[in-house]
Amino acid sequence: MTGIILGSGLHKLIDELKNPQILYENSDSFHKKIVFKSKFEGKDVVFFKGRSHIYEGSEEDEIISNINICKEFKIDKLIITNAAGGVNNYFKTTDLMIIDSHINNCFTRFKNLKQVSNIYDKDINKKIIDLAIKNKILLKRGVYFSLLGPVYETKSDIRILKKFGVDAVGMSTVPEVLFSKLNNIKFIGISCITNMVKENPTGILDHSEVEETGQKAYNKFLKLIKLLVKEF
Repeated sequence: MTGIILGSGLHKLIDELKNPQILYENSDSFHKKIVFKSKFEGKDVVFFKGRSHIYEGSEEDEIISNINICKEFKIDKLIITNAAGGVNNYFKTTDLMIIDSHINNCFTRFKNLKQVSNIYDKDINKKIIDLAIKNKILLKRGVYFSLLGPVYETKSDIRILKKFGVDAVGMSTVPEVLFSKLNNIKFIGISCITNMVKENPTGILDHSEVEETGQKAYNKFLKLIKLLVKEF
């Protein structure tokens, strides 16, 4: 079975579901979490709306609860999505990026995490890139940098990110990636670029802008997700 973790601004996909069954619900955190099961593109799919973040002070079990739910419902393929800031100057808002690698800067030690290596499957990512090209979906690729949050990046942060060769930056995903790998769940990571990270921004970014841009990217995001559910 396939699972899909929906990032900020990408929850509109839930509206596509017919008669979804609620498997789990938790409203205690900033990002309310609901887990649905529904038919999607002819397959049983579990959708995760909301996730717990390290910056909320959540315990390890809550941060990786989506992965524990995957284990409970025998989900063996997982599409992990997020809203991210674009660092690569060739990116633009509403771009979609498949994650080839990440840099973990969350300053968190997970007590139940064992050593994992070769985290991202190059063959799976290549297959997805080829499928996207075949279906005329523009899918960028790159390195995701995970910050602790909840504040957005400073000028100095941005300079360092560019020097490190980072393509996108966010505050989630890495714990889910690591524990997916640990539990032998095949996964891919997809970032939706909801803002461009600039040293001299013209305004103040807030979460509502992230949500709004995610909705603007919805049509191509939906097309990609439908393709992934069929082919991944």
